[in-house]
Amino acid sequence: MTSPVFLVRHAEAESGGLDADRRLTPNGKASFSGLLERLGTDLSVKRVLASPFRRARETAHLLAHATGATAESSDDLASGHAGGQELLGLARESGAGTALVGHNPEVAEAVAIAAGKPVPVPPGTVAALDLSGPTPRLLWLRSP
Repeated sequence: MTSPVFLVRHAEAESGGLDADRRLTPNGKASFSGLLERLGTDLSVKRVLASPFRRARETAHLLAHATGATAESSDDLASGHAGGQELLGLARESGAGTALVGHNPEVAEAVAIAAGKPVPVPPGTVAALDLSGPTPRLLWLRSP
């Protein structure tokens, strides 16, 4: 099996204000950082792609810092830009070891396709997917 691709829903964000400008809450930052610490070497990330929305970029920064990966923004991950199938296509194109940080419902739709059923994807969730075969497969899902 090849290295997984990771789908990440941004951590808990503030409510109100312009959607693209919402920041992570202190609890969101702490919870996500704690999850990253618990995941340790299970999180073999080389590259992080994030939605241009602030909360996703902040989540990506935490992930990149924890893993030593590089992080960049991708308009393809913006909220409402694509559905679950498109997100899986982008993940496949991005390659093993890439983490894509985005939003629900897109992340939840992609995870449901890989799991074969709907599963909860709360803020800060990390899903590891095997995309080496013709059908995506959920390897594991962890939430703060």
